[in-house]
Amino acid sequence: MRMTRRCLALLATLCGSVCAYADEPQSLSAKVDGASFVSDDHSILLVPLPNTFTLKAATAGASSYPPPKTPIDHLSITCDAFTAGQTMKWVSKDFASNACFAHFEKGSANSGPSVDEYTIDKDNPDTLFEITAAHGKVIEGRFQFHMKNAAGKTLTIEDGHFVAQDRQL
Repeated sequence: MRMTRRCLALLATLCGSVCAYADEPQSLSAKVDGASFVSDDHSILLVPLPNTFTLKAATAGASSYPPPKTPIDHLSITCDAFTAGQTMKWVSKDFASNACFAHFEKGSANSGPSVDEYTIDKDNPDTLFEITAAHGKVIEGRFQFHMKNAAGKTLTIEDGHFVAQDRQL
């Protein structure tokens, strides 16, 4: 019994530490081929490591249980040459040289595997990923991507905005 209380006290302390990092609500929104793509606080993951930045997001509600019955889309962006605490901008040439990579998976209507997987169209000059503000563990930015799948079908992501927080321990 005594060990159980100690474990519960330790667990409460750890949970309190994790919750302390979650003080900034996260958001991500964009237009994907004109349709709204919105992610919620629990469906966004920011991992800024030395020299590398990764942002992942899924359709709002994707991390809930049970997950929504609607299709779940996924967006993943990774860029090298990241410097914490600074504003930065990556453009088409950075994606063409593989300094940045973006991937979008369009969800299936039947909750199965993704229907389409898209990567950056390296020939399009309008690709942009920018960190517009960085304060503490919170990073804000904007993005726009022109993508295509293996069959050559195109997809446009416009008016992308995000506010994400590094919640790693």
